Amino acid sequence: MRTVSSVPADHERHGDPAHRTVVDHYRRQIRGTGREARFLIALAFFLTFGIVRFITYSIRYHWLPFLHDNVTKSGLHIHHFVYGIIILLIVGYAALAFPEQRGKRLILLSLLYGIAAALTLDEFAIWLNLEDVYWAKQERESLDAAAGVATLFLLAGTGAPFWRAIGRDVARGRRR
Repeated sequence: MRTVSSVPADHERHGDPAHRTVVDHYRRQIRGTGREARFLIALAFFLTFGIVRFITYSIRYHWLPFLHDNVTKSGLHIHHFVYGIIILLIVGYAALAFPEQRGKRLILLSLLYGIAAALTLDEFAIWLNLEDVYWAKQERESLDAAAGVATLFLLAGTGAPFWRAIGRDVARGRRR
């Protein structure tokens, strides 16, 4: 005697594999495997690091007219690693004092952690040397390379099934 399952089969739930969306892949390959927090941390880190680099270069080389003065009226320049440290303290406290394995709070904390880590590590050379060496070429090249490679490895390591699934879909789309 065969029983009828109330749970739809995988192909019924997600449709034809050739028609899956990025959201379907995300739910299946990232959220469904418990990698969501790690993936979001890496993604937020990578995006924030790139945005911060663009903003700092825009300020230095006057690329954007509205980004020109990053000093307070009293002459104080607050480096963005200060904001990163403050956010890391808040996120660390929230994650330890109120642990959660799933949900919107975990997503928010993961994103904030990645953002804060990027803000902090972008100016690693400053707090390592205790002086403003942000634009010293030898300091910036090594930090940029290390952060970029580490982030790409982290993205690939935590989201490899997701990126493979997206790649297969893109390849199938080209063959049609």
